[in-house]
Amino acid sequence: MLNLKSLLPGISAASLILIVLSSALIAIWRFALQSGNTEIYIDNYVLHIVWVTFYQAILSTIFSLSSAILMAKALSLIDFKGKLLLIKIMPITFILPALVVVTGLLSVYGQQGLLAYVCQLLHIPFPFHIYGLQGILLAHIFLNFPYACSLFYKTLNSVPIEQKQLAAQLNFSTFTYFKLLEWPLLRRQILPMASLIFMLCFSSFAIVLALGGGPKYTTLEVAIYQAVRDFDLLQAALLACLQLVCCIAFIGLMQKINRIDKKLTVKFTQTDYRLPLPKGLKIVSSVLVLIGELFILLPMLTIMFQGIYFFQFSMLTFSLQQALLFSIIIAFGSSIFAMILGLLLLWTNSRLLINRQPRLSNGLLLIASLILAIPSMVLASGLFLLLFDYSNNAVFICLLMMVCNGLMALPFIIKNLAVPMYDITARYWRLTQLLNINGLTHFYLIDFRGLSRIILMSFAFATVLSMGDFGVIALFGGQSVITLPYYLYQQISHYHYQESIVTAAILLLLSFSLLVVMDYDRTSKN
Repeated sequence: MLNLKSLLPGISAASLILIVLSSALIAIWRFALQSGNTEIYIDNYVLHIVWVTFYQAILSTIFSLSSAILMAKALSLIDFKGKLLLIKIMPITFILPALVVVTGLLSVYGQQGLLAYVCQLLHIPFPFHIYGLQGILLAHIFLNFPYACSLFYKTLNSVPIEQKQLAAQLNFSTFTYFKLLEWPLLRRQILPMASLIFMLCFSSFAIVLALGGGPKYTTLEVAIYQAVRDFDLLQAALLACLQLVCCIAFIGLMQKINRIDKKLTVKFTQTDYRLPLPKGLKIVSSVLVLIGELFILLPMLTIMFQGIYFFQFSMLTFSLQQALLFSIIIAFGSSIFAMILGLLLLWTNSRLLINRQPRLSNGLLLIASLILAIPSMVLASGLFLLLFDYSNNAVFICLLMMVCNGLMALPFIIKNLAVPMYDITARYWRLTQLLNINGLTHFYLIDFRGLSRIILMSFAFATVLSMGDFGVIALFGGQSVITLPYYLYQQISHYHYQESIVTAAILLLLSFSLLVVMDYDRTSKN
């Protein structure tokens, strides 16, 4: 039976989240109405912003999913040296700092990039311009397509070996095999993945700000940032409401899709069996894999090699050292805050599910996901205005960023830990109740010891997300706190190419060092 001790952790965490979110929203509306400017501009430009936001998100989603399906199918057809390493690297791009991605793409596709240099050697014009819609799409595809590809590849490989052998005996063509055996598995992943990619692209900020190339491709998130910077709070509140409605609609759509029961019985096996492959299809698959591999690896390798080449000890300025220190402190503080909230919520959630209270469980997890529907700039601005008297204090700015970044990382922690924590709690529930093991003793003996690796993985995940975040620091950077993403943005915006490459290499190296923990977790499970 449920008791207050079981409900109190989750209720306390959910209450804290609601208080923070509601306080931020109320504060920004209150200051907006008190500013004396009561004009709301719902003009053609606002409609244009909404259209551009939808348009770029739709195109990014379509291109990301199409590329991911083609690449996953090609990977499933051929073997080559380094294939396992490539599959392990692909999901990492999903959580790379956005400005590192921008710097990497500029180093390859920019006017001073690798491709422009090759074109110059060959005495041919370089036709690609990275700023504008094409640059936004390129960055979004780079971030999302490898993650989707790794998921689709695992799905394609989950076809039972017995079905593969039967398909070979029946002389299935490649298309028939895909249609009858792989597509029923793959289509269950496409809509949820499309919703996730669309929502991330819809609320994209740093990429659009850095590569948008001007007001023509301004999105809602960037428009909110500009309105807050101009202290046009009423317009910022209006745009925030527009984005809030859209994001809540997408969250509802995702929950509806996830409730659809289309489970198929699949037998996973370690034995590999590959169907006979025509020579022409093998060549096409190899070319697709080579293109995808270069697209994924070239920006990151270029950053590292150029970072080493351009590095000088004179670049290790006090500002860089200060940015590095602030980034580490804020990232670890955000992760600790997010992990505490996540574990408190999931502690209560697992007991609600054990006691067959799915509605309460869904409501609890929905509160944890509300941050996805609120623009980070609105959240940070509301809290900043609410506590304006402390705005000159570096400690206050750091704590504000820890809270905002921690809340933004919370939905990803919930996604990683929700099912494992419920499973391990349910497995030992009767035994722990008979032995009267509860509270912190239960958490240490059962939850922490059983889920220590996945908890560590989630912590590293949240740390990388926070370390690379540019949305919150974009509002307050340069006052008393500066982080590596903000320092990198300053270098990019002032066209300090060599310095920006070195800073991006440092940020990329830090991110990969933390992600080694995640790779260790996956390796240990295999």
